[in-house]
Amino acid sequence: MENPGCYSLAALALTSALSASVQTAIVDLGGMTAVTLEARFGYGSGGTSCSALVQTTLDGSNWIDIASFDFTTASATKHCNLEGLLSKAVTSYAALSANSVYDGVLGDRLRCVVTSVGLFSNTTLSVRASVR
Repeated sequence: MENPGCYSLAALALTSALSASVQTAIVDLGGMTAVTLEARFGYGSGGTSCSALVQTTLDGSNWIDIASFDFTTASATKHCNLEGLLSKAVTSYAALSANSVYDGVLGDRLRCVVTSVGLFSNTTLSVRASVR
């Protein structure tokens, strides 16, 4: 593995609504076999919902949703662990439902896409990845 370690995929103070706001990708993760993801939502006030989609790519252009973290109006911390060494049957890609994962597919990059609804105050979102 080229660059194992912990990475920040998102670190935001939420204020205005975000529509599929793409965060900076973490690159050079060739050989990644597993990743533990943690999303921390620190709710202050306002707003109605926030979604953080973690994505990977196999070609650098087409991104695949691998984890969906969804929050409303309460602070919460959520985790998942994904592995790239699992057998994966041939399947058609489908969008993830709330708080779900698509396991068995890991490319050489990770990124987070954030969508929020409403105007938040004193609200934060942090998404971190521990790559192995």
